[in-house]
Amino acid sequence: MGELRRFNLVPNGYDCYQVNNEIDRLEYHIQQLNEKIMMYQKQIETVNNQFTMIKKRYQLLVSELSMREKQADDVARLALKEANSMIDEARSNADNIIQEAIMEVQGYIDELKAYNTEALNSRKEVLDSINDLVNKLNKYDSIVLPDPFKKNEEK
Repeated sequence: MGELRRFNLVPNGYDCYQVNNEIDRLEYHIQQLNEKIMMYQKQIETVNNQFTMIKKRYQLLVSELSMREKQADDVARLALKEANSMIDEARSNADNIIQEAIMEVQGYIDELKAYNTEALNSRKEVLDSINDLVNKLNKYDSIVLPDPFKKNEEK
Protein backbone atom coordinates (compact mmCIF):
# COMPACT_ATOMS: atom_id res chain seq x y z
CA MET A 1 0.00 0.00 0.00
CA GLY A 2 2.99 2.24 0.24
CA GLU A 3 2.90 3.05 -3.46
CA LEU A 4 1.05 6.09 -4.76
CA ARG A 5 -1.04 5.60 -7.87
CA ARG A 6 -1.40 8.22 -10.48
CA PHE A 7 -4.57 8.35 -12.45
CA ASN A 8 -4.89 9.31 -16.11
CA LEU A 9 -6.49 12.64 -16.77
CA VAL A 10 -9.58 12.73 -18.90
CA PRO A 11 -11.58 15.81 -20.08
CA ASN A 12 -13.79 15.93 -16.94
CA GLY A 13 -11.15 14.91 -14.39
CA TYR A 14 -9.61 11.52 -13.73
CA ASP A 15 -10.39 8.19 -15.39
CA CYS A 16 -13.36 6.83 -13.41
CA TYR A 17 -12.50 3.21 -14.17
CA GLN A 18 -8.99 3.59 -12.70
CA VAL A 19 -10.30 5.50 -9.65
CA ASN A 20 -13.08 2.92 -9.04
CA ASN A 21 -10.60 0.05 -9.37
CA GLU A 22 -8.26 1.73 -6.87
CA ILE A 23 -11.15 2.43 -4.47
CA ASP A 24 -12.26 -1.23 -4.76
CA ARG A 25 -8.71 -2.40 -4.20
CA LEU A 26 -8.32 -0.12 -1.17
CA GLU A 27 -11.72 -1.15 0.25
CA TYR A 28 -10.72 -4.81 -0.15
CA HIS A 29 -7.39 -4.08 1.54
CA ILE A 30 -9.19 -2.19 4.37
CA GLN A 31 -11.59 -5.14 4.77
CA GLN A 32 -8.64 -7.57 5.03
CA LEU A 33 -6.93 -5.31 7.54
CA ASN A 34 -10.16 -5.05 9.59
CA GLU A 35 -10.43 -8.87 9.56
CA LYS A 36 -6.82 -9.13 10.73
CA ILE A 37 -7.55 -6.55 13.45
CA MET A 38 -10.56 -8.60 14.58
CA MET A 39 -8.44 -11.79 14.54
CA TYR A 40 -5.66 -10.07 16.50
CA GLN A 41 -8.19 -8.69 19.01
CA LYS A 42 -9.56 -12.22 19.51
CA GLN A 43 -6.00 -13.50 19.96
CA ILE A 44 -5.26 -10.69 22.41
CA GLU A 45 -8.45 -11.51 24.29
CA THR A 46 -7.49 -15.20 24.37
CA VAL A 47 -3.96 -14.35 25.51
CA ASN A 48 -5.36 -11.99 28.17
CA ASN A 49 -7.68 -14.75 29.40
CA GLN A 50 -4.78 -17.20 29.49
CA PHE A 51 -2.64 -14.59 31.24
CA THR A 52 -5.39 -14.05 33.82
CA MET A 53 -5.69 -17.81 34.36
CA ILE A 54 -1.90 -18.18 34.61
CA LYS A 55 -1.72 -15.24 37.00
CA LYS A 56 -4.42 -16.78 39.21
CA ARG A 57 -2.65 -20.13 39.08
CA TYR A 58 0.66 -18.42 39.89
CA GLN A 59 -0.90 -16.65 42.87
CA LEU A 60 -2.44 -19.95 44.00
CA LEU A 61 0.95 -21.68 43.66
CA VAL A 62 2.71 -18.86 45.52
CA SER A 63 0.10 -19.08 48.26
CA GLU A 64 0.41 -22.87 48.41
CA LEU A 65 4.21 -22.64 48.41
CA SER A 66 4.09 -20.11 51.22
CA MET A 67 1.76 -22.37 53.18
CA ARG A 68 4.01 -25.39 52.58
CA GLU A 69 7.08 -23.42 53.60
CA LYS A 70 5.28 -22.44 56.80
CA GLN A 71 4.32 -26.08 57.36
CA ALA A 72 7.90 -27.16 56.69
CA ASP A 73 9.13 -24.54 59.16
CA ASP A 74 6.59 -25.77 61.71
CA VAL A 75 7.64 -29.39 61.16
CA ALA A 76 11.32 -28.44 61.42
CA ARG A 77 10.64 -26.47 64.60
CA LEU A 78 8.67 -29.38 66.10
CA ALA A 79 11.36 -31.85 65.04
CA LEU A 80 14.05 -29.68 66.62
CA LYS A 81 11.98 -29.35 69.79
CA GLU A 82 11.41 -33.13 69.87
CA ALA A 83 15.09 -33.79 69.20
CA ASN A 84 16.11 -31.44 72.02
CA SER A 85 13.59 -33.14 74.28
CA MET A 86 14.99 -36.56 73.36
CA ILE A 87 18.54 -35.32 73.94
CA ASP A 88 17.58 -33.91 77.34
CA GLU A 89 15.83 -37.17 78.25
CA ALA A 90 18.83 -39.20 77.05
CA ARG A 91 21.16 -37.02 79.13
CA SER A 92 18.91 -37.43 82.16
CA ASN A 93 18.75 -41.20 81.62
CA ALA A 94 22.53 -41.34 81.16
CA ASP A 95 23.02 -39.30 84.33
CA ASN A 96 20.69 -41.66 86.21
CA ILE A 97 22.46 -44.73 84.83
CA ILE A 98 25.86 -43.27 85.75
CA GLN A 99 24.60 -42.33 89.22
CA GLU A 100 23.24 -45.87 89.74
CA ALA A 101 26.52 -47.35 88.46
CA ILE A 102 28.50 -45.12 90.83
CA MET A 103 26.28 -46.16 93.72
CA GLU A 104 26.64 -49.82 92.76
CA VAL A 105 30.41 -49.50 92.47
CA GLN A 106 30.49 -47.66 95.84
CA GLY A 107 28.50 -50.55 97.30
CA TYR A 108 31.03 -53.02 95.86
CA ILE A 109 33.88 -50.92 97.24
CA ASP A 110 32.25 -50.81 100.70
CA GLU A 111 31.66 -54.56 100.54
CA LEU A 112 35.25 -55.10 99.45
CA LYS A 113 36.47 -52.94 102.34
CA ALA A 114 34.34 -55.00 104.73
CA TYR A 115 35.78 -58.23 103.28
CA ASN A 116 39.26 -56.76 103.51
CA THR A 117 38.68 -55.76 107.13
CA GLU A 118 37.31 -59.22 107.88
CA ALA A 119 40.27 -60.81 106.10
CA LEU A 120 42.70 -58.66 108.09
CA ASN A 121 40.89 -59.51 111.34
CA SER A 122 40.84 -63.20 110.41
CA ARG A 123 44.53 -63.07 109.54
CA LYS A 124 45.28 -61.41 112.85
CA GLU A 125 43.21 -64.05 114.66
CA VAL A 126 44.96 -66.83 112.75
CA LEU A 127 48.37 -65.30 113.49
CA ASP A 128 47.41 -64.90 117.15
CA SER A 129 46.22 -68.49 117.24
CA ILE A 130 49.42 -69.68 115.58
CA ASN A 131 51.50 -67.65 118.04
CA ASP A 132 49.52 -69.14 120.94
CA LEU A 133 50.02 -72.59 119.51
CA VAL A 134 53.76 -71.96 119.03
CA ASN A 135 54.00 -70.68 122.61
CA LYS A 136 52.17 -73.74 123.91
CA LEU A 137 54.36 -76.00 121.84
CA ASN A 138 57.42 -74.24 123.15
CA LYS A 139 56.22 -74.93 126.68
CA TYR A 140 55.95 -78.57 125.88
CA ASP A 141 59.46 -78.59 124.44
CA SER A 142 60.86 -77.08 127.64
CA ILE A 143 59.25 -79.75 129.85
CA VAL A 144 61.51 -82.69 130.34
CA LEU A 145 59.65 -85.85 130.51
CA PRO A 146 61.19 -88.80 132.24
CA ASP A 147 62.37 -91.46 129.99
CA PRO A 148 60.52 -94.58 130.90
CA PHE A 149 63.13 -96.75 129.24
CA LYS A 150 65.95 -95.43 131.14
CA LYS A 151 67.24 -97.64 134.00
CA ASN A 152 67.02 -96.54 137.43
CA GLU A 153 70.73 -96.51 137.81
CA GLU A 154 70.92 -93.13 139.02
CA LYS A 155 68.72 -93.70 142.00
